Amino acid sequence: MLVESRAPNRILDFGGWTDTHFAGSGKVVNLAVTLFAHVTVATRAEPGVTIHILDYGDRIELADVVRERYGTKHDLLLAALKRMQIQTGLDVYITADVPPGCGTGSSAAITVALLQALALIAGKALVPHELARLAHAIETEELQNECGIQDQIASAYGGLNYIDMFEYPLARVSPIPIASPARLALESRLLLVYEGAGHLSSDVHRAVIESLSRPESKVRELLVKLADCADRAKDALLRQDLEALARTMDENNSLQKALHPGITTPRLERIEALARERGAKGVMINGAGGGGSITLLCAPGSRSVVAQALRQEGFRILPFVICPEPALAWVAG
Repeated sequence: MLVESRAPNRILDFGGWTDTHFAGSGKVVNLAVTLFAHVTVATRAEPGVTIHILDYGDRIELADVVRERYGTKHDLLLAALKRMQIQTGLDVYITADVPPGCGTGSSAAITVALLQALALIAGKALVPHELARLAHAIETEELQNECGIQDQIASAYGGLNYIDMFEYPLARVSPIPIASPARLALESRLLLVYEGAGHLSSDVHRAVIESLSRPESKVRELLVKLADCADRAKDALLRQDLEALARTMDENNSLQKALHPGITTPRLERIEALARERGAKGVMINGAGGGGSITLLCAPGSRSVVAQALRQEGFRILPFVICPEPALAWVAG
């Protein structure tokens, strides 16, 4: 049996950081895009699992998944295999449309895509909320990583969503409808820029958590304001008001930077400055920051000018459109 799967990455995570255990409750708006994690799984007669990480050129041999111990950079993959309890031999091939540490939820996308493929092989049907919850549990319960819930939700559900986390990790997920003309207008003005160096989001999370214990910390106050940004982003999208969306991006970005100085970097600051000179109206660091990527909302007609200026400085533009579909898996052979 040969199964293929894919799961989208996300950008524009308004209210990010409020979807964490240390926030307790929060609100997030994010956008799934056509930058995917791709997984191919082939069953085989020979026992064990061979994982091919195509982007790294890595090959991992697992003679007995149950007995394998954690402690490598690919623990998420091992944890997914352990949870799904597949009893047959497997060859697994993994690749991604974004560079590692891009800040677009790429680790969650890979986990979700792998789980969806393994579920199909096992004859199970996982609906989006089950898939998102399982992927999040693997990261936080199995591996004890610091991780919010929004990345897994974006990859499992696809589309443009408003996430109301009423009690960590439980949340209501509501799609934000966007008609074709408004979607095309938004896509024509958005730009995703990779700064050239990845990050480890769990490390940035730990730094923010550490600052919570300081008497002078304003993290709680900032989290409340970030959740409010999610509400205002939702309202702007429903009204199709991209100027209001740009202002909310800027406010969210400022609040995020105020959480910890390590959230931004000199290269991210250079992208922002150069983009604003050429016509960017809204700027947001993706994910936990500390490197990775940044999303820009450009003035009408200025997107190509902004992109050219950034390319000339050596930054990488990642093309995309909005992905309306959830994580998918299908039998390929």
